[in-house]
Amino acid sequence: MLQRRLGSLRRIRQDFNLDQVKKIGILWDASFENDFQHLAALNRQLSEAGRSVEVLAWIPGKVVPDRLTGLSYMKFLRKSDLNWAFIPVSEDAKKFMETKYDLLIDINPSSLFPLNAIVSLSPAPMKVGPDITDRPENAPYDLMIKSPIPFSIAHFLEQVMHYLSIIGSPQTRA
Repeated sequence: MLQRRLGSLRRIRQDFNLDQVKKIGILWDASFENDFQHLAALNRQLSEAGRSVEVLAWIPGKVVPDRLTGLSYMKFLRKSDLNWAFIPVSEDAKKFMETKYDLLIDINPSSLFPLNAIVSLSPAPMKVGPDITDRPENAPYDLMIKSPIPFSIAHFLEQVMHYLSIIGSPQTRA
């Protein structure tokens, strides 16, 4: 079902420059709730740079943890928001998939299918995610970051920002 929807999706790839990024979407597997501090630090850093950040977090249980509620930049995705094929169908997920972010960062070390589906269906011109698959040619990312095992969100986000700044830098262009 996902492959059929992907067949009709046309995504325009563009030159990437981190300095021109204004709207950033982040998908986060909140199964690792202790990593929230690193995500909050990235949000603060990007917001101070004048960038808009929206986070869609996968909540493995039925209840959203208290420290995540009330954050205006964060929406949630639960098992009840999926259809029979495990594709997200909630209004928040649909809006996230339809929004054309300048940059989409997928923090999904467990390779959860609902988050992979959202990344795949997103029209974002630059998608970044962890290199955790043995078949990278099937990954929906434009940039994959190799992460040590066990996965460290702090290391991953540091590497993402480092490589994105290099990619769009005039000094590194040929």
